[in-house]
Amino acid sequence: MSSSSLRAELQQAPELFENVLARFFQENAERYAYGDLFEPLYLDITEFVARRGKRIRPMLMLGSYRIFGGDRSFEDHSLLRAALSLELLHSFILIHDDVIDQSERRRRLPTFHKLVEERLGKIEDAARVGENVAVVVGDILFAMAVDTLRSTDFPSPLRDAALSHFLRYISDTGAGEVYDILLGTRDIARVEESDIMRMYTLKTTRYTFEAPLVLGALLAGMDDDHLRELTELIEPVGLAFQIQNDLIEYHQFKGVDRLRQTDILEGKKTLLLRVAYDQLVDVDRSFLQLCLSTRTSNDASVSKIEQLIDKSGAVGLLTQRMEGLFQKAETALENSSFTPEQRDGLREAFSLVRQQTQHTGTQ
Repeated sequence: MSSSSLRAELQQAPELFENVLARFFQENAERYAYGDLFEPLYLDITEFVARRGKRIRPMLMLGSYRIFGGDRSFEDHSLLRAALSLELLHSFILIHDDVIDQSERRRRLPTFHKLVEERLGKIEDAARVGENVAVVVGDILFAMAVDTLRSTDFPSPLRDAALSHFLRYISDTGAGEVYDILLGTRDIARVEESDIMRMYTLKTTRYTFEAPLVLGALLAGMDDDHLRELTELIEPVGLAFQIQNDLIEYHQFKGVDRLRQTDILEGKKTLLLRVAYDQLVDVDRSFLQLCLSTRTSNDASVSKIEQLIDKSGAVGLLTQRMEGLFQKAETALENSSFTPEQRDGLREAFSLVRQQTQHTGTQ
């Protein structure tokens, strides 16, 4: 299909998706009717998943399905439920991420564990109980995601293959989260760039870009050889988007509220920090290490980190690397065995995502 036709269809898709999401929780209310204690949690789950985000993953899946020859309408219930499974998976990951990072806000509203804590009121250990409940609710959302994909009416071989890939992406994302946590415990001097890139690939690229594009293509009937080619093509795109996300967050970090939670203040070892460290002279490296080792954020340490990153030129270097990765993907796409229409469709999909994420990232 032409890129203009794909763009027109994708403009209609968000409303269709939001409708099926709302119906999903209405239709499953009885299935999850576990009594009075659970009822308010189900309402919180419904509200949390329904918060208006960019829906990057379901939109990429729907786009990929159409790009690679899928003939079901975007109004098809099973196709929309397959897309919904990715959003449920995303919510599961966000809830666990927020507990791990001790985050308090998600899409400008309380994170899930904070919602639970607020419901509990002023009881002892409300924060700990809120986190414990959030972890279990995340697990429930994981089960919802798998069951939602499993219950679609695609032919069994396609559905089974999609489930197999889906579960593999979840394992990859978990491994990436482990990398993120453990790298955060290391001094920046002991963090290898290759480990950061592996973490980015596992934690973000796999489930944000590869999973929706591969699942959409697979459900459209793509063969294994083309699936492998698509997977190889996606990796540089996903890494480029993650670098873009780092740069967006850094610009937010430099904004008015510099002490709000960011990857830098949480001690995460990002590519921006590693590149900055590599570009600094020894005395500045020592200052950066000292600031990053201070768990209590204060304006002096924040200002120093900002000064050192700016001094290193890391933002410019990463901007060049990001553009190089996008160009690498474009060259690979141009030399691929996909049809001209499929190449144009992928370009359109990547362009739409890039426009959506230029200012606020991929969450």
